[in-house]
Amino acid sequence: MAHASIARTAFRLKLGVWIVWACILLVYVAGRFGLGVGLLRVQSHATAGDTPSIMAVADVTMVLLTIALWQLSRMLGAIAAGDLFSARVVGAFRSFALWLLIVALVWIAIPIALTLLAGPGSEHHLEFKLQLRDLMTIGITLILFLVARLLERARTIDEEMREIV
Repeated sequence: MAHASIARTAFRLKLGVWIVWACILLVYVAGRFGLGVGLLRVQSHATAGDTPSIMAVADVTMVLLTIALWQLSRMLGAIAAGDLFSARVVGAFRSFALWLLIVALVWIAIPIALTLLAGPGSEHHLEFKLQLRDLMTIGITLILFLVARLLERARTIDEEMREIV
């Protein structure tokens, strides 16, 4: 009974993730291209400005987040199919954490690289901005890797229990 409840919850979560993400992508694309319906216009802006390179970072982020959510979807699909601690679940969860880590590193590395490539401004200094959000995202993804290791251990225990029975 508990497995069925977990499977239903995983299926609903997977569906919810894709519905919300599809809405976010639609709004992002509409904003990126300045699309609108009637009086409604959608605009997209990066916090560091609207330079093409910064907006390209936002585009790359959206692609990377889509890949991360696809990995999460694989994990939720496996759980919905009845796999709780399978290698497939653990692998997909680990891949999800990896892609989130890549997103966080892109948020940090690309703006720094763009600053270095642009060279010093009129005041002859380079400015690097590091946001707490970026560091928190890295910290959270590292915790997700720990959770993946815990899932791996749970899978081992589950396999041992099946051998005993």
